[in-house]
Amino acid sequence: MVTSSEKRVSERYLITEIAENSGAFHLCINETSHEISDIQDVSVTGVRILMEMPLPEGSPAILSYQADDLEMSIETQIIWSELDDENGLFLTGIRFNPIQTDLSTLFFLAFRKQLDRFDKNIHILQS
Repeated sequence: MVTSSEKRVSERYLITEIAENSGAFHLCINETSHEISDIQDVSVTGVRILMEMPLPEGSPAILSYQADDLEMSIETQIIWSELDDENGLFLTGIRFNPIQTDLSTLFFLAFRKQLDRFDKNIHILQS
């Protein structure tokens, strides 16, 4: 059986921590905004995050990023959400709107801009 986290359509880049001054990531779903502080990996087609609660599969959401010189949002869809037994949080797969390819690339680059190390699929955001 293939788990949800193994159903990848593009290469993923692991992000191990978000620095305090790296900008703010938020997910707005059903008019409720959730700050995102733990991003597991990211690609130009989507992102995997940890959340305190499960999110309903198939739900539309807006993922946003704001830093000093940059503010952007992208339409997304919750693809899957499952309990991570290690820490009791929910791994959640989010797909960027495939029509917004330029914005998807810019969103990915917002993460990459802050990466301290871009080597062997392990990336650490600058502090």
